[in-house]
Amino acid sequence: MSIQKIKIKEQLIKFLPEEGIDQVVDLISKHKVKFKVSKPRLTKLGDYRSPNLDGYHRITVNGNLNKYAFFLTSIHEFAHLENQLVHGNRVAAHGKEWKSIFSTLLKEGKVDVWFPDDIKKSITRYIKNPKASSCGDHDLFQALRKYDKRASAPLLKELEHGAHFVLQDRVFQKGEMLRKRVKCKEIQSGKLYLVNAIAEVVLISKEK
Repeated sequence: MSIQKIKIKEQLIKFLPEEGIDQVVDLISKHKVKFKVSKPRLTKLGDYRSPNLDGYHRITVNGNLNKYAFFLTSIHEFAHLENQLVHGNRVAAHGKEWKSIFSTLLKEGKVDVWFPDDIKKSITRYIKNPKASSCGDHDLFQALRKYDKRASAPLLKELEHGAHFVLQDRVFQKGEMLRKRVKCKEIQSGKLYLVNAIAEVVLISKEK
């Protein structure tokens, strides 16, 4: 292993599982990319940016993710990078081309072999048809969530009907459950929104 790869591995060892770190290090070394561990963000787990004038691709991944979620998010963003290299902006960001690249990278990483047993079934199914976010696959999200070290915030689906909660700095009231989404009213505007049932929220109060 080159000195450059050793340095990258030392920087990322605490964020990635031992079985998956070499794949991420290889991808960082292979591509002209600036890879950064980011502060937690409410709206996304990771991000990919195509090169600007300096010629570098940019990938950021939230540093508060557990190691398995960090790995999946990293590979997700590298799939965007490789999709950009092959197709440019001619295809959808999470279209069939991206799904194919993402699935290939996950298979190359053998995640269906070394992921924990309670995640293997979900990840094996996920490889066949990746979602735009691991949060979009409810079974995989729930399995990954078990490995979070931080105290987990309540999920929207866990709140009682009528409860008030905060999401992305706005206050909502929980309404009708519609399969995988919940009809919620924003208190300030009175507008109705469909919110993912597994969104992490901050509970304010119950309906009086």
